[in-house]
Parts: sequence; structure tokens; C-alpha cells
Amino acid sequence: MTNKVEKLISKCSSIRPLEGRILVMPSKVRTYKSIGHEAKPSDPNVKVTDIIPGETEMTLEEKEIDVNYRYQVATVLVLPEDEQRFKVGDQVLYNIGSLQEFDYIKDVSILRKYDVVGVVKTIV
Repeated sequence: MTNKVEKLISKCSSIRPLEGRILVMPSKVRTYKSIGHEAKPSDPNVKVTDIIPGETEMTLEEKEIDVNYRYQVATVLVLPEDEQRFKVGDQVLYNIGSLQEFDYIKDVSILRKYDVVGVVKTIV
């Protein structure tokens, strides 16, 4: 475990989440490169505020964008007393939409234990 994780575990030790909730530290959001499209006026002198729908000639440009993976990794900081499937310090995989910010402690989020897909042995 890193020093940051150990400090967060210490800060969170006074909190015991209710059944079904765990406190986690999300890892950096994993992304992949994809091709996206952006519409721009054909005339470079036309400002965005001057665009008239249906009249201003537009061109479609391809550009490389970063897209978030749907499933992300987090480190477990605190568990309810009844949880035995994973332990403090485990890396777990979750759906990115199920994470809730926990603004009581910086860099900590709340996750329902039922939203955990599995324990990660090696991060790919």
C-alpha cells in the first residue's frame, strides 16, 4: 500500500459505514483513445456566435479524444463489519456511474458493495 492510501485508511478509521456501503479511494480514471468528430464552420473567419443553422457551411473534422473506460479501479479504505468478500486495501473493480463523492474526507468516495464487480489481482 502507498503512503497516501495508509493515511486515508487512518483518516477513515473513525467512520463505520452502514451495511451495504464501503469507502474507497478511486484510482486515476483509465481512458482509451478514440476518433471523435467536431463540426466547424468552413470559413475560419466565422465566429461561433455568428453561425446560422442551415445557412452557415460547416465541415466535419476528425480528432482524437480520450474516452473513459466504463469500469474503473478503486482501493477499499473502510468496510462495514459484516463484509467478508473483500478486505481493506483490496483493489476492486466498479462501474464508473455507481461512485458517489464523499466530501467529508478529500479523495474518498462511497460505493455500494453490490456495485463491486470483483477484486483485481493485477491492474492491466
